[in-house]
Amino acid sequence: MLAVLMFGALTFCGLSVFSLCKANYCACKRAGQCDNPLNHYWLAAILSALLALACSCLALHTEKGTLVWILMMASCLAGALLSAQWQKRKLKQAGDLLTDGIN
Repeated sequence: MLAVLMFGALTFCGLSVFSLCKANYCACKRAGQCDNPLNHYWLAAILSALLALACSCLALHTEKGTLVWILMMASCLAGALLSAQWQKRKLKQAGDLLTDGIN
């Protein structure tokens, strides 16, 4: 039961971070085009984070569950940040190759 609850907490943490990234993408890149889905992404991020916290607290009790939840959320957010930076660097290198080939 403990493993199932912790797996559920990790899954909900990942879903929360994904929804948060989609909401930020819509707000920053396509402002005005996706206002309605933006609300859905924020709501999904908040609800997923709360479900992850509930699963974690049920598995490990309140104090340890909260600490593990914070660690899981921080890990997922750090992974998303590193992935975004790596993707930006990869696109910049591809753009540099294209512009250098023209000159």
